[in-house]
Amino acid sequence: MVNKYEVAWTLAVVALIAGVSVYSTILLYQEDALPSDPTEYVDVIGHQWYWEFCYPVNGTCYNSSYDAQTNTVTGGALWAPPGAEIQINVTGADVIHSLYIPQLGVQLNAIPGRINYFAFGVPNVAPGTKYIIECTEFCGEFHGTMRSFLVVT
Repeated sequence: MVNKYEVAWTLAVVALIAGVSVYSTILLYQEDALPSDPTEYVDVIGHQWYWEFCYPVNGTCYNSSYDAQTNTVTGGALWAPPGAEIQINVTGADVIHSLYIPQLGVQLNAIPGRINYFAFGVPNVAPGTKYIIECTEFCGEFHGTMRSFLVVT
């Protein structure tokens, strides 16, 4: 004989799992969705052992060289206005890299021959605020110096 409590408990668990599955699927698609009209597009190319930031709007590219002694970057950075929605298009020129901005929770692999896309909001903070950009994929001898900054302009 079937116990009505067992049936109710089983149906409740099935309904809960189905609800979580549907909700997770919706969130996953929203997370991966790119904005229809971002404030700015930036092409990011990972090289051994520096980042290259290209701004298609004005056709400029900047190579970012990090100095560990002074914790500074020369040559360029990822620049963005406060509160902007930025779409970055990331690829690797030679080996696999990983663009990581820990304070903003942004991480995207830079794989040669493939372009990965990601959009994120720049915090509405004071101009001049810097967020460290790191490579989190071991990419060779000078991997530890492959850093740059997201500079809020």
